[in-house]
Amino acid sequence: MLPAKLATNLELLSKALADDPMLSDLLSAHWVSRGRDPEAALSEEEAAAADAIDRSLPSLSRSDSLAARLKDSLEGSSGNLILLWCEASVGRSDIQIAPLLSLAHEVDHSKERTQQLAHERLLQGPGLDALNCAPLIGPGSYLASEEATQARARLEILIWNAGASAMSCPRLGDWLWNDPATFDILVQKPSEGALRGRVLAARCLEICVGSFSGAAHAPLMGRALQLLQPLLLHPEPLVSTHAARALGLLSGRVEQLEGMLLDWMSEDSLVKRRRAMTAFCCLPQARLTALAHEFRAALDGAGVDGWALGAAAAGTPYLFHEHRELWDEVYHRILQGDGGANAAEKLARGLATLWRRGEKRDALIAPLREIRAYAQRTQPEEVDDYRQWLNVLSHTDPVDEAERDPLDLETGLENLIALAAQYDDEEADARAARFARALEQNIEAAEEIALGEKKRMAAAGMNALEGSARAMALQLWTPQLRTHPRSEPISAPNLESTWQAIARAPTQLLEAIQERRDDPAIDSNPLTDVALEVLSVRLGGYALDACGSDIRLGPGKGPTAHQTCIWLSKIHGVADGSRPLPDNLKAALSGVFWRLVDTTRGTALGAVDDIEWLGPFAAWWALVIDRPAMLQQLGNALPLIRDGALERCCELAAKMRAAVISGKSDGAWGDDAQKALK
Repeated sequence: MLPAKLATNLELLSKALADDPMLSDLLSAHWVSRGRDPEAALSEEEAAAADAIDRSLPSLSRSDSLAARLKDSLEGSSGNLILLWCEASVGRSDIQIAPLLSLAHEVDHSKERTQQLAHERLLQGPGLDALNCAPLIGPGSYLASEEATQARARLEILIWNAGASAMSCPRLGDWLWNDPATFDILVQKPSEGALRGRVLAARCLEICVGSFSGAAHAPLMGRALQLLQPLLLHPEPLVSTHAARALGLLSGRVEQLEGMLLDWMSEDSLVKRRRAMTAFCCLPQARLTALAHEFRAALDGAGVDGWALGAAAAGTPYLFHEHRELWDEVYHRILQGDGGANAAEKLARGLATLWRRGEKRDALIAPLREIRAYAQRTQPEEVDDYRQWLNVLSHTDPVDEAERDPLDLETGLENLIALAAQYDDEEADARAARFARALEQNIEAAEEIALGEKKRMAAAGMNALEGSARAMALQLWTPQLRTHPRSEPISAPNLESTWQAIARAPTQLLEAIQERRDDPAIDSNPLTDVALEVLSVRLGGYALDACGSDIRLGPGKGPTAHQTCIWLSKIHGVADGSRPLPDNLKAALSGVFWRLVDTTRGTALGAVDDIEWLGPFAAWWALVIDRPAMLQQLGNALPLIRDGALERCCELAAKMRAAVISGKSDGAWGDDAQKALK
């Protein structure tokens, strides 16, 4: 039963509205203005009733007994009035409307109106409430329509932010797992696209796994696991970390996957062990308790400088709440120095993820400040460590309300996307466009700083340069500029020159490194030079990603891949094998190799047979770029690739290359080349 006062006020205004339908405009104006519109000339009694309803419905919408208390009103004469209040409140960020709309959607005569309201709330409402309205806008197939362009863009914003906060979205999950068309639009298609799409696919799976039921949703489980594999192997942590968390959450609901995680944790493949540890930390509390000995054994077996602490820290958003005792063990070991800067950075990022939720922050303040203080008192010797400790400070800035680094435009764009997930704001959209336009100048300034002598400054410049390139690849401003429910759209900036700046940067850095090595007057630090080589390779990867994100950027995927292969050969020791490559450079080279094959083949590693994935690229390389043996330098650390697959592809490509350049007349070389191709 409704509170008596609310029932009286609903009855009073419903009767007045039935007597005078024109009253709806006045009521709407009164609610939109929160009673401040002088032209909303309601009588004193009507205004008092409207204000009372405006105070009562928000609190009632959060009630667990909402359905029992409001169902009769929605089906009866007050239904029109309640929906009128919802229409006037679609842009408010301080209330929940989704529960009311879900209930009204069950009333036959309100379905169409509710669907329209849900669409508007999806475009304008805050975070979780807007996501909860998404299933009410229609079937998943509707999202593929031109009419749903803004809805798709707002869903990108909302899913991005929910994933960045590790927030569970059960209603969105119900929609995803029960409608294959929704799965196609929100997961399948993005997972096959550019970098932002793949991050969104991994995050969507992560935030929706809470609604997965093994029996009821079995038809989509196979597809989800098939898509997760290439996402787990992606060289970009923004993709692979969320994919690993999604796998862990799914393993908590599908028993046989738990055994797979345990097997992976003892595999030879470092990538498998890392992903399994992150996934393991996302299991539900009961399973973590039962398997705690396995967890501790992995931590102890990896050693103080091993892989396990960083991988476990990446599971912080779940381990922190599900099994605080285990998380405390990870936390204290990292504070003692185990795992180094890498583990500390992942721990800080995980805590920042929880902070971003905006709730239950009291428990986060102490660990955030402690890891921040640890970073502040650490004096790294090498620039790579400096980079990671600076990232720790960046992740923990919010706890002290510290200003971001002025060169850190990536964080600025993240802050704007978090704001865009709370409400539609024209100025925030305009700022996002201005941030995008500022990237080119930022890249030029950061590159100059990165080549400087002071390690702290050089590290900051490297972070800013890589962050700017990643921001360009992700293009977070794109969905913001596509949503404009209350205004004219803001024009997307022309960023061709920005892309060119990123595409030139690897060559410029490599040339600068070589000049320093060749000049006896310069006391070049070999480890700093390697850090710059790694940075140049990563920048090249983001240039490929950005080219895939927007067909208007660069000369196209093929020419960009060709240019990338050319400058890769300039890295000392890659083309001729004249030096053993450091592990961090090997990892970076494998990451860009992954992107090269992915860009030119259009198929991700893990989605098809390894030789089928590598073979065509190796053949192209042999004919257009250089000797196939060079590929083994690029791909020596490819994750999970079958033993011998790369070597076999290089061997066949070398045979084909030899046949083509053999000089046999009248195309006599064709048969030999064709045999290698087959």
